[in-house]
Amino acid sequence: MRFAPLALAALLLAGCGGSSSHKATSTTTTTTRMPVSAPSFAAARARTTGAGPVDFKQLIEAHVGGGTVRAEENGTVSFTERRARLYKQIPGSPVPEELVMLGPFIYANANIQAALADPSVKPWTKLDTRRLTAEQRRTRPDELAHVLAPVYLADGVAVARQAGRAANGTTRYTGVVDPVRLARRIPPSVRSSISTAVTNDYAEKPFPATFWLDDRGRIRRVRAAYRTAQGSRIIIDTTYAGFGSKVDVTLPAADDIADVSP
Repeated sequence: MRFAPLALAALLLAGCGGSSSHKATSTTTTTTRMPVSAPSFAAARARTTGAGPVDFKQLIEAHVGGGTVRAEENGTVSFTERRARLYKQIPGSPVPEELVMLGPFIYANANIQAALADPSVKPWTKLDTRRLTAEQRRTRPDELAHVLAPVYLADGVAVARQAGRAANGTTRYTGVVDPVRLARRIPPSVRSSISTAVTNDYAEKPFPATFWLDDRGRIRRVRAAYRTAQGSRIIIDTTYAGFGSKVDVTLPAADDIADVSP
């Protein structure tokens, strides 16, 4: 884990949260008998990323310094294009933050509170990430990779064990994610972004994870839990549903958008 506990807590508060009209996917884990033919875990990542855009919900819990920090984020994202609509809650703000990612551009309603107080302020911002310096790109969290990374964790598992059938019809697998193995197996087209997200969000050493696969072999839920070097416990629980959903990249009127690119 690259982040110190307090830095991670700040990241959770600043980078996650939840508010949207998307339904949460059921996370019931009651175990029943195994199906006659369980889906292949080895093909799960490829089947998931090849299934089109998807609705997601991500819950993060960090037990840091005797306290607990919780965050939630949801929306619709694409595995194959930089297209996404995300919703998250900013601490201290009654207004959920909304992000639209369209290629190299990131649109956000970051100024909405200021606009409510001053009509001359444009409520939305536009950032062209191609104009960021290498250092700015390195230190800026990639919101899209952050929510897609859990699916890629499956490629870091050498031996996955079936752990029963869940009440929602998925098959549960458990395994240990080896970051070194994972780094070698991430597809070249997304290797840089996904590797950075895994480095930022998960442990440096092998850590346990549980995966839920539907009968078509697609990953529907990933739950990873580990402890940092400082002893803080981190839980990242991500669910995926609605494969093939349309990513709504509708933007507000141009007059409502301020270009904040460098």
